[in-house]
Amino acid sequence: MTGIFQLLGINSGIYKIGIPFVSGVLFIYTFVSKGNQLKYPFVWWFVGFTGLAVISSFVNKIDTFSLLYFLVYTSLSYLYFIVLINENSILVISKVISFIKLLIAIQIPAVIIKFFLIGQSEHGGIGTLSINAGSVSAIFPLFVITILFSLYLFENKRKYLIYIICFCILGVIGSKRAILIFIPLVLIICGFLFVKLERRVYSGKFISKVLVACLMGAGIFYFTAKTNKTLNPEQSNWGSFDLNYIANYVNNYTSSEGRDKSEMRRKDGLIYFINYTLNADSHKMLLGDGAGKLIESKYNPREGSMENEYGVRYGGRMTLVWLLLQVGILGTIVFLLFYLRLFSLILKKYRSNPVDLSFLVLTIVFFIDTVSYSNVFLRYEYLKGLYFVLLALILLDHKYVTTYFTDLVSL
Repeated sequence: MTGIFQLLGINSGIYKIGIPFVSGVLFIYTFVSKGNQLKYPFVWWFVGFTGLAVISSFVNKIDTFSLLYFLVYTSLSYLYFIVLINENSILVISKVISFIKLLIAIQIPAVIIKFFLIGQSEHGGIGTLSINAGSVSAIFPLFVITILFSLYLFENKRKYLIYIICFCILGVIGSKRAILIFIPLVLIICGFLFVKLERRVYSGKFISKVLVACLMGAGIFYFTAKTNKTLNPEQSNWGSFDLNYIANYVNNYTSSEGRDKSEMRRKDGLIYFINYTLNADSHKMLLGDGAGKLIESKYNPREGSMENEYGVRYGGRMTLVWLLLQVGILGTIVFLLFYLRLFSLILKKYRSNPVDLSFLVLTIVFFIDTVSYSNVFLRYEYLKGLYFVLLALILLDHKYVTTYFTDLVSL
């Protein structure tokens, strides 16, 4: 959708406002039609975080548009989670899941076409999810691979391994170095949790499941290093595999030495902004510089970019930094505790199910991304949407004492 609008030169404000508008309409329709029967799981988190954001915005004199769009980034997904969890039509839910699977599947041919047209690139390519943010080329495949690997662990079907390879290629074509570490790490975490949670049922397959996770992780590490030009000495699309070269490159890439403030790396940026927050006045330390201050739009009175507001570009792109600066320590803690609460809830209610497993691993992925990598989980609804759809399916299964809804995820 974004690509079509940009290709036709249509104002981006139409779809940026349109998505929240449609979500709001669906929520209002559900509210009116369900009345007193409407369920609001986790509503106190929504009310508490929204309240803190409003107070932060008011105290720091942030305009209303920026505040509203901050809430779109952080809280909109809660509204369509409420819509889905209160939906009684099995047919509607089934069609929604089928449509989501279609949207995910078409990214593979789209990114292959992109490769033949413009080669390996973080940006560009109408119809590919990385059109506006290179980090999406790492985090989106990571989300999908987590679900696919969970399905493989339970169903033991080789087709899931083929799909995993396809989405690894999506990250490679997106020229993302992060998948070198993230995908193997997530496969190992997924395999470890599977063995830990399912040991009574699958104890005899312990070695094989761990072996699959390790072998796939090692294979992806090797393939990424050979195909990413920056990770091999020849700087080729199929160079040699050299661990010393990779280690030196990673060390230089993550070091801020010799760089100006705007180009400080993620690790140093995280430390810098944590110190910035802790050394601020008490009200700014607790509530931040204002919810919405970092919203980039021609409709607000500020530039809104991290570099313009704080003089840091690369090292300030993580969600943790984005939250700390705008809603302070209080808002950040409330936001992160919500996702920690979701993790503990599903872990406590865990049933032998690939969707339960993938949701737990995706929550871990969320925290890894939030602290160390990017803010794409907040900025792009298809990531948050996928996460909260899985949550809704799990809770619907518990509500009706069935596995029908989570079974919809299988291919």
